[in-house]
Amino acid sequence: MTGVDVVVPCYNYGRYLDWCVGTLLNQASVRVRVLIIDDASEDDTPQIGEHLAAGDSRVEFRRHQTNAGHVATFNEGLLDWASAEYSLLISADDGLAPGALARATQLMTAHPDIGMAYGMATIITEDHGPGPGEGADPEYRIVNTSRFLERCCRVGNPVPSPTAVVRTGVQQRLGGYRADLPHSGDMEMWMRFALDGAVGVLGAVQGYYRWHGRNLSSAYYARAVGDLRQRVLAFRPLESRLRAAVPEFAAWFTSMCDRLGTQALWIAHDAFESGDDERYRECLAFAAEVHSSLRQSGVWKRLKMKQLLGRRAVRRLRPVLSWLRGETASPELPRTGAGFRAGASTGWWPDESL
Repeated sequence: MTGVDVVVPCYNYGRYLDWCVGTLLNQASVRVRVLIIDDASEDDTPQIGEHLAAGDSRVEFRRHQTNAGHVATFNEGLLDWASAEYSLLISADDGLAPGALARATQLMTAHPDIGMAYGMATIITEDHGPGPGEGADPEYRIVNTSRFLERCCRVGNPVPSPTAVVRTGVQQRLGGYRADLPHSGDMEMWMRFALDGAVGVLGAVQGYYRWHGRNLSSAYYARAVGDLRQRVLAFRPLESRLRAAVPEFAAWFTSMCDRLGTQALWIAHDAFESGDDERYRECLAFAAEVHSSLRQSGVWKRLKMKQLLGRRAVRRLRPVLSWLRGETASPELPRTGAGFRAGASTGWWPDESL
């Protein structure tokens, strides 16, 4: 029977840990070992983790005396602890769909060139849990390096982390997550796997991703522009290899940077009108850094016009101007976690388009 080590880093998610581990232990047709790492939680994680380990020999538990951070904890589990043929890293607030590990490992066993396989994830919240499970034989795709990287450039991270099953030996050869990419290290990791071999994609719900919600505020602006910057940074450690491996990458990357720079300008529009000068300057700095033709863009020119008019005048005129243009919101700027509603699916299924 195929062995899978599942690393479960946990920091103050004790309230979800029992449910998460239950979804792992209920996986059929594979030999599962659950490796829980408590990163010095301040809640009841130690008691719950120890109870789970005492109740099932497939569960092992260890606790940090001081907080090491999520990247170090990820790497400890994947590089130093995992030893089965396959492994999975999953947050303690997420879960696996029934049969997920069997589907992933069967696909990878049948296709030895695949170093990583993932599937779709369903969004769950505090009030809305998982739906029905999947059938045993879903459709699948095998994606080559070029196609996977094009998707990363054009759209963003294609892989829901709770569903990404990897060959442990490949993971340990490629190395761990980067400490300098705390928010986009997963996409950088998936690109490393794509450079190393093919990626398998299962057309099935493989996992459950818990959405905790976000609010519009100064913190939102900081997070939004920070996410854009991290997305660009995810490519930097691999940039020379990506350019050498895929001739089209240079054009894809430039187009991506222009697009992200434009999104930063739309965030700057909102930050300017709300009076968040610090975030406004941060957005402009990022856009100037990555956008190849910043000063020729209409978004930039509109922003400069707002500066000339002044914040107070813009606030007075905006309802009229928006009505005349039929606008309800700045294009390309997500106002809420609308794509992360309960029951929605996330993950890229490779069809004819990107």
